[in-house]
Amino acid sequence: MDRSRCGPLYGRAINRRVVVSAAGIQGGMDQMKGLLSTAASRAWIGVAVAGLVVVALVIGLQLIPRLTAGQDVIDAAKPALTDQAVAGELAGTDLVSQYVDLADPLMTQGGAVREVPKLITMIARKSGVSETRARRFLRREAPHTEALLRALPFSGVARERRRLTQYLSSTLNITPEDLQDQLARDFPRLFQMLAELPSVTDGWRSVPGVEDLERFDGQTPVKTAPQLRDYLRDDLLGTLAEEKDRFQALAGSGGIGYIPYLLLILGSVTIAFGLLHARWSASHPSGRFAWGGVVVIGALIVVLVGALQYFPRLNGADRTIRALEPAFDEQRVVGTRAGIDFVVQAVRFGDPIVTARGGAAAELPRLVTFVSGQAGQPEKQVRRRLQRAAPRTVALLEAAPLSEVAEEVPHLVAVLSRKLRLGGDRLVASLRRRTPGLARALLAVGPVTSGWDAIPDSEGLTRFGDDAPVRSMPAFAGYLDEDVIPVLEVQQNNFQKLANTWPAVDVLPGLLLAVGLLVALYGAAMMFFVTSPPARS
Repeated sequence: MDRSRCGPLYGRAINRRVVVSAAGIQGGMDQMKGLLSTAASRAWIGVAVAGLVVVALVIGLQLIPRLTAGQDVIDAAKPALTDQAVAGELAGTDLVSQYVDLADPLMTQGGAVREVPKLITMIARKSGVSETRARRFLRREAPHTEALLRALPFSGVARERRRLTQYLSSTLNITPEDLQDQLARDFPRLFQMLAELPSVTDGWRSVPGVEDLERFDGQTPVKTAPQLRDYLRDDLLGTLAEEKDRFQALAGSGGIGYIPYLLLILGSVTIAFGLLHARWSASHPSGRFAWGGVVVIGALIVVLVGALQYFPRLNGADRTIRALEPAFDEQRVVGTRAGIDFVVQAVRFGDPIVTARGGAAAELPRLVTFVSGQAGQPEKQVRRRLQRAAPRTVALLEAAPLSEVAEEVPHLVAVLSRKLRLGGDRLVASLRRRTPGLARALLAVGPVTSGWDAIPDSEGLTRFGDDAPVRSMPAFAGYLDEDVIPVLEVQQNNFQKLANTWPAVDVLPGLLLAVGLLVALYGAAMMFFVTSPPARS
């Protein structure tokens, strides 16, 4: 269209738009003036401002992302913090602790391996026989225990793996790779033990991946398997047990994720209620009944704070956050993951040899028969050559299952008491003094083997997803590996958002209570001061 030919018409259209816009602005200003024209309407604007303050607090304090993150942490951790789960976790960590007590003296050079000659010498001197006869006596009375002593240290078993592989591959005339496949297929429990052992013995005194891991005190380093046991038992799972009740209180009544949305609704309703009555009160002041609604809104906030127990729950939440904050530290999460991976390896090594169910002991005779048949050699010859190539490995398999060692210990103590003319308690005290590592291992083998397949007091512990029971040591290691530790890994950022956003969560109940009381008191005051009719001009 040619604007030059219809300039007057176009100009009038522009003028009308300007006039309409100006009229709209003027109308808005007049409406605002109307809302503030009387004391009653201004009082109702105060109500709207109170609602606006509530909304501003929700937004300004980032309550939605913060408490939503906190709810995600609660939902993820809830299965690990039921009464039954905590009881099972404590029982499981107790068994892990006993397993470390058993394995620690046996695992590496030093410890129990240096004490074996002392034990033999003590038996020989006290009974007046040669050390050779003392060893025969030990083998006769406790054959599995004597075989276990010959297997020490387990790091020696790990070092024999190459010689064992060379002997078997050359005897069977197959490559080492094919031998590994053969063992994994036909002798899976023996293969599992031998495959996991080198990593366990290499890492026992220096667990890989935990270089930056410290206890919750921020000072004590976690380097060895026993130190890792202390960290898991006393710091991580111990703290979970201590915070169980406070966590359950926080997780109850719907948790905390809904709180900001509830406040937004209350704030928005208060804003709308205030603006609506401010408009009406410009010409017809609202009565006391309307102001009673304001009192009800304020009272509702106060009631919610009390009924939902925000003070004890969020005060407890703050203490729980401070207690668990070290566990969600980035370096600790990384170190804890590495530590649990090592625990899984240690359990996978032990599982084939701790109980008869493990099966490694039964696979040794089968291996001898298999090699004999394939190589065309007598079984006695095969066994002798196996012992020559890997004496500690064969001794460890002869000691297995360790549950047999556990059964021999009471008999051995009784026989030694008679032979050495020492009462049972005095004998144990003497062993603890002269051979502390051996004594610790032999006293721990009973609880470990008896609980390995059915951890005492773990009846209520189940996996997070499918409620599968967690009763055995391998199942408990898998539970830590696949259920508990992923909570730390996945929820780390959410926890940091909950813990480190200002203000602390225990401030929120007091803040909400103050807002509710102010709104209620404001409404009650206005019931008496601004409910009279407006003055006539």
